[in-house]
Amino acid sequence: MDGQGYSNYLNSSRELSAFEMEIQMADSKAKVTEILDWVDLSEENFIEGFPDLAKKVRDLPDSPTFSD
Repeated sequence: MDGQGYSNYLNSSRELSAFEMEIQMADSKAKVTEILDWVDLSEENFIEGFPDLAKKVRDLPDSPTFSD
C-alpha cells in the first residue's frame, strides 16, 4: 500500500516521496513521531499503510543518540 487516503498531506507522489525519505532518514522513533504528527498520520495508519517503513522504524532507538 502507498499510504494514500491516510493523511491529508500525502496527496501527491512528491509529498509521498518526501514523507518516505524523511522516515528513512530519521535517527530515532522520536523523530518519526514528529514526522507522523507533521503529516497528521496516526501510528496505526502508518503501520497499516507503510508496513516496510514501520519495520525499519521498529529497530530505531527511542531517542536520538549524540556522538562527539
